[in-house]
Amino acid sequence: MTYDPNDPTRTKPAEQDPAAPKETYVEPVERRSSPLPLIIGILLALALAYFALTRFMGDDQAAIEGDSTTVTTTEEASDAAAATDAEVAAEDAAAEAEAAADNAAAEADAAMDSAADATTEAADDAAAAADSAADTAAEAASDAQDAAASAADSAATATGEAVDDAAAAAGNAADAAGEAASDAANAASDAASSAADAAAEATNDAAESVDDAISVEGEENTAPAN
Repeated sequence: MTYDPNDPTRTKPAEQDPAAPKETYVEPVERRSSPLPLIIGILLALALAYFALTRFMGDDQAAIEGDSTTVTTTEEASDAAAATDAEVAAEDAAAEAEAAADNAAAEADAAMDSAADATTEAADDAAAAADSAADTAAEAASDAQDAAASAADSAATATGEAVDDAAAAAGNAADAAGEAASDAANAASDAASSAADAAAEATNDAAESVDDAISVEGEENTAPAN
């Protein structure tokens, strides 16, 4: 399946969507193995070593009676004492091993509880941080949308006012041009009327002058001779 970045129906990846909740990686807690078997083995080894030392390193005792020398080996007594000591040592070692095992188990339980609590707290903190980041992103997106809408409204209002101002200026210019044309037409009409009146008066004056000249010439021609 091919991926078309220009497909309008494609699903937007979560890492590119600021409103999508963020996934937080929680590191798994390492579970440590119990030290109880190792402690029990060490204590048993110590008990066996102590038993072997007391069994094979016992001293023989010599007893002298009268003139003859009789050597009496206290091996049986030593064996009994060694067995008793070994039993006591084994019981002590077992008690110590049991106590150590109980302490180790308690410490392991406490460590596991602490690790579980830390993991839970980390998960809760991560979830809270993710929720807070999502809320902040949503608020930022809403604020940006509101700012864009306000800017669009302001631009539309400014454009409308500019268009109204331009229309009013054009109307005023048209009115001024009409008034100037009307004034020019009136001035031309007045000038034409004045010129016509002046021409009529000049024509009338010229006609009167011609009539006067004709009348004077006629009078000269009709005067009696002396």
